[in-house]
Amino acid sequence: MLMSKESLYSQLPANVFVLPSYARRPGPSTHATGDLPAKSLWSVPSLLRICIVCATYVNVNIRDIDKIYVRTGIYHGGEPLCDNVNTQRVLCSNPRWNEWLSYDIYLADLPRAARLCLSICCVKGRKGTKEEHCPLAWGNINLFDYKDTLVAGKMALNLWPVPHGLEDLLNPIGVGGSNPNKETPCLELEFTCFSHAVKFADAVQIEEHANRSMLRELGLNCCLVGLSNRLARDSSLLDSELEQLHSICHRDPLSEITEQEKDFLWRHRHYCVNIPDTLPKLLLSVKWNSRDEVAQMYCLLQEWPLIKPELSMELLDCNFPDPRVREFALKCLVKGLTDDKLSQYLIQLVQVLKYEQYLDNPLARFLLRKALTNQRIGHFYFWHLKSEMHSRTVSQRFGLMLEAFCRGCGMYLKHLNRQVEAMEKLVNLTDTLRQEKKDETQKMQMKFLVEQMRRPDYMDALQGFVCPLNPVHQLGNIRLDECRIMSSAKRPLWLNWENPDIMSELLFTNHEIIFKNGDDLRQDMLTLQIIRIMENMWQNQGLDLRMLPYGCLSIGDCVGLIEVVRSSHTIMQIQCKGGLKGALQFNSHALHHWLREKNKGDSYDAAIDLFTRSCAGYCVATFVLGIGDRHNSNIMVKDDGQLFHIDFGHFLDHKKKKFGYKRERVPFVLTQDFLLVISKGVQECTKTKEFERFQEMCYAAYLAIRQHANLLITLFSLMLSSGLPELQSFDDIAYLRKTLALDTSEQQALEYFTKQMNEAHHGGWTTKMDWIFHTIRHMPLTEAGHD
Repeated sequence: MLMSKESLYSQLPANVFVLPSYARRPGPSTHATGDLPAKSLWSVPSLLRICIVCATYVNVNIRDIDKIYVRTGIYHGGEPLCDNVNTQRVLCSNPRWNEWLSYDIYLADLPRAARLCLSICCVKGRKGTKEEHCPLAWGNINLFDYKDTLVAGKMALNLWPVPHGLEDLLNPIGVGGSNPNKETPCLELEFTCFSHAVKFADAVQIEEHANRSMLRELGLNCCLVGLSNRLARDSSLLDSELEQLHSICHRDPLSEITEQEKDFLWRHRHYCVNIPDTLPKLLLSVKWNSRDEVAQMYCLLQEWPLIKPELSMELLDCNFPDPRVREFALKCLVKGLTDDKLSQYLIQLVQVLKYEQYLDNPLARFLLRKALTNQRIGHFYFWHLKSEMHSRTVSQRFGLMLEAFCRGCGMYLKHLNRQVEAMEKLVNLTDTLRQEKKDETQKMQMKFLVEQMRRPDYMDALQGFVCPLNPVHQLGNIRLDECRIMSSAKRPLWLNWENPDIMSELLFTNHEIIFKNGDDLRQDMLTLQIIRIMENMWQNQGLDLRMLPYGCLSIGDCVGLIEVVRSSHTIMQIQCKGGLKGALQFNSHALHHWLREKNKGDSYDAAIDLFTRSCAGYCVATFVLGIGDRHNSNIMVKDDGQLFHIDFGHFLDHKKKKFGYKRERVPFVLTQDFLLVISKGVQECTKTKEFERFQEMCYAAYLAIRQHANLLITLFSLMLSSGLPELQSFDDIAYLRKTLALDTSEQQALEYFTKQMNEAHHGGWTTKMDWIFHTIRHMPLTEAGHD
């Protein structure tokens, strides 16, 4: 029976936002001037000065380290606004300085997002040897509070431990604020106090200053033409200048902009408004330690046309900390980002919350609003936040956002609560298996698993809840006879639930999920998201490459879920079915024979076509992303011929090494086994029209991805704050520039990829050798993939 939307809504219970019982407390004051009227920062003529008083809880080995000092710097994003300044060196036993440090920047020239970055450093090395400077702990402080007020007075800052891979003494893009762990090293600081609170300039003052600085520039241009490239304002461009502007605009986000190009962009900033996509490059050209340029950029931003959401996301990374810039990016997202696209990019948008200066910000409000108005977005928003609650750097921020969401999500809260209860039971179960039962036999472990899961509290928790991997699916009764412990070291669980849907007989009768405790699935989740986005790019260009980005969700600290793909088998399993010759790679026809047996008659051609398309897609995707550790246990094929890859523990060319050499010697996997399937069993595979068709698919797929290189680079850049071991810096992401040959023309890039493809199938024998040794090591195991 059909009924109107209004009638349906009228019958639903009221969804009331549950207000907290506590009252909102006023924020802590960051200045010591009481309630006196504020004065404008831009009217203060003095230089920035900060006093480093002393440090406590600094634990060092005094036999190795004699003296320590504090390194400080004033930063805007990752860029220094002036030279770094160090304190004097003092003995570890008495870390007191009481030293006022002066910086080569006026208070009036501080940008709104300026932050003080500090680290306690030690000096290693004895007389006659080269000194080695190492950070012991670090911290960052925003120089303005959320009310635009300059910090003043005394402050204690608990510092953070040095992250793995930090190459510099300071960590300017790290989290701001004090470490909640009070037993960490602590620095006592003092900022200059003024008779009045000092606030950043308001909109009226900014506009007035921009107009004055513009008039000064025009006056200089009239009197001293050519005095400075940065002080020229033009109304029109020559053809060569316009061409240069477009050239700079279309570069990828990692491409370097020279100082001359920055001058050129700033000189033509008013014309850039006519080419909105120049905005990220223009913002990188602003001298953020010059209030003249900052004021003019703010005024330009007010008249700037909205840009595409994919481009505006670039303005949310660590290079663009200014709140007005980030607010503009949000306007573009609100206007142009559909809910489907938001779901696609949600992982990145949650990550860049870490770059926001304050807990309350436009991005947080935007995501919360979307999460509360779209249940699918809300579901994954919840899990992306909750999965990082173990991290002290974000637990306060993400905890408050989770609380706001849970108070507003209404009836769906009980479904989320059921999911959390179920996941906690599985964590407890796998912890016991890994720690207390690790020395017992597989049979005894299985007995323990079944006994535990039959307990009433486990049965209640593990049945009848929404699937965290996909909120559309409901998990019914658990099928204990189909559950098992997998063979890998972390003891993942292969779990099986009934599908309670009344149409399950026509769809699928069960849900199979792998639960992992001890493996970080965030890299798998990111890779599968990128593969899904690649498939969308191809489909938009008429390419159907039948990718299979199965479900994968990180739900906690090295805890997550993986969807089991139905009717799928690893290449190794299929080869082993072909006897010893197939298992040891002597018979390359085993895969083709198996596929032909599974798809007889008319379905054979369809299976070959499906294999060819999916193989082309994964060849391009694994090459571009530099996915490593490709062996015959993590490449799978479905009964209908669809090929797909699993287990993405290595990407961006972080491939496994043996004795210092990379084990994988080909750009991507394209063995004789695959070529025989593509050519329908013809021995001279590369001379067939089927192989030519396969090549054309690969070429088209590669060029399509290359056209969207900027988006791929942006998506990886926004994940830098995640702390993934193989995604630590922009240098890691630069691998994408190499595989997509972004410094060459399209024709040259295609020639480069063709060469890589030739290397892949001519060097397929090296892959086969690797597979032989892998098969010999794992032949006793009969687990399916995902392990």
